[in-house]
Amino acid sequence: MKNISNESLHRKNTLTNDISEKTPLTTMARGIWHRPNSSGKETNLKGICSILDEMQNAGINMVFVESFYHGMSLFKSDNVPYYTEFEKYKYGKYPDYLTAFSSEAYKRGIEVHAWVESFYLGVNDNAQLVKKHSNWLLVNELGNIRHLTEGANLGGYLFFDPANKEVQKFLLNFYDELLTKVPYVSGLNLDYVRYPVSDFYNGTDTGYTNKAMSEFSKKYGLTLFKNDKCKNFKKQIEEKSLIDEWTGYRANQVTEFISKASKMVKEKHACNIVSVAVHPDIDSAYNQKKQDFSTWIDEGYIDVITPMIYYHDTHQISSTIKKLLAIFKGVYCYTGLYTTYHDQTVDELENHINTSNLCGADGFVLFESVKTFFTPSHNYAEMLSKKYGKFSSQSRLPHMRYKKVR
Repeated sequence: MKNISNESLHRKNTLTNDISEKTPLTTMARGIWHRPNSSGKETNLKGICSILDEMQNAGINMVFVESFYHGMSLFKSDNVPYYTEFEKYKYGKYPDYLTAFSSEAYKRGIEVHAWVESFYLGVNDNAQLVKKHSNWLLVNELGNIRHLTEGANLGGYLFFDPANKEVQKFLLNFYDELLTKVPYVSGLNLDYVRYPVSDFYNGTDTGYTNKAMSEFSKKYGLTLFKNDKCKNFKKQIEEKSLIDEWTGYRANQVTEFISKASKMVKEKHACNIVSVAVHPDIDSAYNQKKQDFSTWIDEGYIDVITPMIYYHDTHQISSTIKKLLAIFKGVYCYTGLYTTYHDQTVDELENHINTSNLCGADGFVLFESVKTFFTPSHNYAEMLSKKYGKFSSQSRLPHMRYKKVR
């Protein structure tokens, strides 16, 4: 495996799989993914401050705030529409939700990272970005823009085409704008940086845009027919035994985007970090979602990885973390846990966190804030407060070798 460059200021030199070594509680990531106003209180500055106080009391030192989802932004961007629901809310001296949230979090020693759902655009055909850039939308093998392997009950998800260089440029400009305009955001957490779940053999394959098919055909000598273009394109791939190459082509588009995002952050926002949410099974991540995350790590593109280890069973969580840490050399691993979303017990949440720590991960991120803090069925917040609240003033995240100068 290729050595990671020493040029990265944030990247960890080594990780360990030795279960006897633990991440010190004062220097572990204690994170959460947070959907704006999922508490129902965040319609004004007082409400934002109240939920940040709850998180601080529970020892949370890192919040991934959903900042680009459904094709809308949570700060006032020049390029992406502000999220419709938030247009009527006012946050005192702050111009928008994300600026208010990140600024107030900073006062409490909590790092905020922009959780951006990169290629995912939601389910609304009338969304501004969907209508304005309809020629950028991803197409499946049936020629449809709806991808029924995800969100089928909502009609299927809409995605931007990762192979479209205009899409990549648009998103990178948006991220650059975000990190420039919102000073207390400390990095990007790239989610949905992938294709929709798909399978070449079961009729759910995706990526059949004119741009991608033309580029792939030119490289491998395929013929693009005017009629039944997608069907004939797929047939030729199968006949010429190019299925692996077709998978690789699409994975390379995602990797190229990760590379560009990493370069942009390092060159323009050097004190920020890049983290990525990935599927925990390396084979299905690559084949079904076109996420080649081992290459991203080898090439030094990312600083932190947040594998979505969304399992119920402690033993499965443990075995998965240990397998992944063998791959995650040179990056920090903050384990994504789904325990509260699964509505499991407080004891199970504590066991899952302890397991992550004992296996050698550098911290955890809970998905997500609604059931952890804002649904009273379990006392998750009380357990977190008892276990980590005393460390709330010691927000030394593992990646914080270099602090931002503001």
